[in-house]
Amino acid sequence: MGESPKNEFIELIAEINRLKGIDELTSKIIGILFIEPGVVSLDELAKRTGYSLSAISTAMKLLVRSSLIKRSKKPKSKKVYFYIEKDMISLFMQTLKIIENNTSMLKKRVPGIIERYKLEKSEDSKAELKIVENYYDQVLITGRIMKKMIEMFENVQAKEGMKT
Repeated sequence: MGESPKNEFIELIAEINRLKGIDELTSKIIGILFIEPGVVSLDELAKRTGYSLSAISTAMKLLVRSSLIKRSKKPKSKKVYFYIEKDMISLFMQTLKIIENNTSMLKKRVPGIIERYKLEKSEDSKAELKIVENYYDQVLITGRIMKKMIEMFENVQAKEGMKT
């Protein structure tokens, strides 16, 4: 008999994340948390991955900071628990909104950089100005695409009665 469907799913999620350039441990953690309906303790993650508590703790700090993983504590317990959102559309929208926020910041700041570049007189600055202007054009296009994608996902959620 082959591997369990649970382990096969964990490995599939881990493989997808490794393809995105995420390291082995972090990919495995994401797979484990994704299949679990509830929270998972730091100790349990160490046991299930075979990595040290220190390695797990370091990986979890990065994942929590990225907002992919939620950290919690239970009343009267010193243990730390972790959870990952299971709703794929919400996860994708979260990523899109981060990109949209970055795009908004770029839209505010890059025009000023372009104006300062126009005051420069060196050949290098002319080439750099073209690069920055091209980058800004792509930022504007990306911003419009992100806005449309978010609207599409919000419409699907509303139509399907999904949470946001």
